[in-house]
Amino acid sequence: MKIAFIVPHFPPHIGGGEQLYFDVCKGLVLRGHNVRVVTSSSGGVSGFMNYDGIDVWYCNWKLVFGHPIVRMRDIEEHVRWCDIVHTAIYSTALKSISASDNAHRPCVVTIHEVMGDKWSFFEANPLKAAAFRFYENLILKRARNVHVVSEATSRDYEKYCHNPGRVFMIYNFLNLPSDETVRSENITFRRAFGLKEDERGILYFGRPAANKGIFVLIEAIRLLRDYLTGKNIFFCLILSRDPKKGRQKVLKLIDSYDLQEYVRIIDSLPRRRLLKVLSEADLCVIPSVTEGFGYAACEACYYKRPVISSDGGSLGEVVSGKAVFFENRNSIDLKDKLFDYIENGTDHFENIPEKVFDKDSIIDSYISMYDNLLGNNGEERTCM
Repeated sequence: MKIAFIVPHFPPHIGGGEQLYFDVCKGLVLRGHNVRVVTSSSGGVSGFMNYDGIDVWYCNWKLVFGHPIVRMRDIEEHVRWCDIVHTAIYSTALKSISASDNAHRPCVVTIHEVMGDKWSFFEANPLKAAAFRFYENLILKRARNVHVVSEATSRDYEKYCHNPGRVFMIYNFLNLPSDETVRSENITFRRAFGLKEDERGILYFGRPAANKGIFVLIEAIRLLRDYLTGKNIFFCLILSRDPKKGRQKVLKLIDSYDLQEYVRIIDSLPRRRLLKVLSEADLCVIPSVTEGFGYAACEACYYKRPVISSDGGSLGEVVSGKAVFFENRNSIDLKDKLFDYIENGTDHFENIPEKVFDKDSIIDSYISMYDNLLGNNGEERTCM
């Protein structure tokens, strides 16, 4: 089988979706399939590269709000070459669908999340929010075949897309380095944040963006501020520098709420060092407002860390182990759950059975999806 992935970003661009595409492509190549990737040069690489049998074309596409504008001439040859086109929401979807229609190739669109009316929560400018929602809806209506990464995304797709196409629900999978490799990293959670042995650290890691719930967490810390004195509890944040405005807002709120004594911040860490720090955290907070899949939650649960998680998006599907949920966007409820943890540890946490996202079976599901679409050329519009 010949599969052309047309995606906005690809490693070395850093991100959960980008790593997923790489891992899926590698899994398909190992099964004997031919894979091409056409993507933007956002990761700092241009031209042709080959990674473990994956042929990758990095194109100098213009970025608008961080999203690449695809040139049709860059993808048409690869669409004609392949048996099936796999693309992703948002910026590569429409032209990939058009090129696939012109070449009479089936096309499937990966939808990580459907934002719908949530655009107005994340975008303060109502005109921009309306434009983003219109563009998302346009893609959903054009996509005859969609791959969603959780039941939550599937529900949102059916809610906001009133003319749904064929829906294939396939979870993402974790592709983590060996436990031995992670343990060998010369870093510890306590040393990374300067914690003493009698001090506990509550970890948040990720992008300083509204959809990740970081501002819900900061508000909960503000509500706890007077109580935290003398408790030897610190909120330990691993924050990326992107988006820049989001990080600046976090720092400004910490200053204005006078939280410097209780919050410690470090920059993003290389992958294995991040996992080592994560694996030793006393508690992880996953305050996301939306999650199509929830890599951070899965990684925390893999390393058996107790978790306080939002009940937003797919988090209820992927969280396992010692965990408790708070109401999405509700900083007061999060404050109450944090207070209970500080007072009682994990005594009132649930014990949720382990959830396994096995790579081999998930790659099997991708191949079955492609076989299904090639069998009927993706023309039927039914939900599965």
